[in-house]
Amino acid sequence: MMQEIFLEERWFASIKPNKFGMNDIETYATFALPLFYNQLTPLLVTPGFAIHLWDGPVTQPGNAADLPPRVYDAYLDGAWNPQITPWLGGELQARVGVYSDFTKVVDQSIRFQGKGLAVLSFSPSFKIKAGIWYLDRLRVKLLPAGGVVWTPNSDVQFDILFPNPKFTKRLTTIGTTDWRLMLRGEYGGGNWTVKRAFGIPGEIDQVDYNDLRVAGGLEFERTGGIHGMLEAGVAFDREILFRSGSPPSYSPTTTVFVGGAIGY
Repeated sequence: MMQEIFLEERWFASIKPNKFGMNDIETYATFALPLFYNQLTPLLVTPGFAIHLWDGPVTQPGNAADLPPRVYDAYLDGAWNPQITPWLGGELQARVGVYSDFTKVVDQSIRFQGKGLAVLSFSPSFKIKAGIWYLDRLRVKLLPAGGVVWTPNSDVQFDILFPNPKFTKRLTTIGTTDWRLMLRGEYGGGNWTVKRAFGIPGEIDQVDYNDLRVAGGLEFERTGGIHGMLEAGVAFDREILFRSGSPPSYSPTTTVFVGGAIGY
């Protein structure tokens, strides 16, 4: 049974002096499959695809930090949120995918990612989450995750979580559409294998892109299932790492971004 189909895009400005612009477009669909004959906590299977359009870096003498104009993600994600007791649950997720410019797919193009969190529900309005994320990047393989989810009332929610905090507040309802204010943070980026113009002929390099993001905007949800968001934010502490060490890294200038998404 299909649970959701989703499309999102984020555009990052290319700002001097160390220019690196991006346009990330991703789409996916989530299907719910009964697991152990339990309809309340099904297995969620999500195939997805993304394209990342890159503008830069600008190669300079002695710092040939070149990248291809685009890379891709093609993945299959599985998630399960078991509820063992009324107060103890979990959030489990595993993903396998190919992350590459598709010039040549090598072993490093295939990445495994996942997360595992224990969820302690002290009340319907207060939960504690603790666990770990497996990112499979050059910079960070494992990342501790967790924090507190507090919902003081039906209009406000605080997700005081690392590495993805979020605050939402319902502003108004227009017709059958709820509008919410949203503020969030994120550890962004990814990892891909690429063919570089200034690399070793015939060799494939592996690159990380990492950043920290803060954003604010509006979320909406209509009766009937249509939902989405619009946001603007800042990406900082940006870095590009090269597995080959040629060069070891490149630090793009802090930039601004805008994004939007719609799902059903």
